[in-house]
Amino acid sequence: MPDNISEEDSLAFADKYIKDWLVRQIIIEAAENGLSEDQLNVDKMVSDYANSLKIHAFEEEWVRQKLDTNVTEAEIRNYYEANASNFELKQFLVKIKFTSVATDYRQLSTLKKLFFSDRPEDLVKWQQACVAAGAASFMSEEEWMTWDDFLKQVPVEIYDIAAFLKRQKKLEFEKDGLLYLIRFMEVKLSGSASPLEFEKTRIVNLILNRRKRQLLDQMRLDLYAKAEAEQKITKFNP
Repeated sequence: MPDNISEEDSLAFADKYIKDWLVRQIIIEAAENGLSEDQLNVDKMVSDYANSLKIHAFEEEWVRQKLDTNVTEAEIRNYYEANASNFELKQFLVKIKFTSVATDYRQLSTLKKLFFSDRPEDLVKWQQACVAAGAASFMSEEEWMTWDDFLKQVPVEIYDIAAFLKRQKKLEFEKDGLLYLIRFMEVKLSGSASPLEFEKTRIVNLILNRRKRQLLDQMRLDLYAKAEAEQKITKFNP
């Protein structure tokens, strides 16, 4: 019984406990009468499940101790080139330069000029101007961004994305008191080859999964050979 329970509540608690127990016994009896002998072989099911858990735990520990998780750049590139047909883009990718700034910012024209400039020295000046203006800014020269992630940053509606990305390198518009400036540094269209740098993490995981399978296959072969060598296996011919 729970502590500090009233007499009335204790009677209700006891009644519920007894009823729950009776219902459980009734269901067990119904199961014994309604299921086949194979279905009632609970001990075998429990044993099979326990053995599966043991095997899984052993394999996980084996992999943890023995798997080489170091994947070189050469391995990544070789895998990418050998499996190029598997790396086709299902989405659009972009590398962008981006700024959103209040439309009433006094130095707006200067910031815009620096943003669209191709002079290397103006890049630092643009970044400094963004800080001074309290403007959001982002530039991706190495990292690809999916179109969905781009839309999270830029509230623009594009209906024919492929046509837009083929012809547009710059985008400028105002919304909700902000001026948005975007330059598309590089684009990849859906259906084209996915760039290596975008697939890098996926390739590393694929290589490690392949190593894991090979490691476990070899473990099974080695344990079987060891058991045979130690005469732990007896074969009976009919």
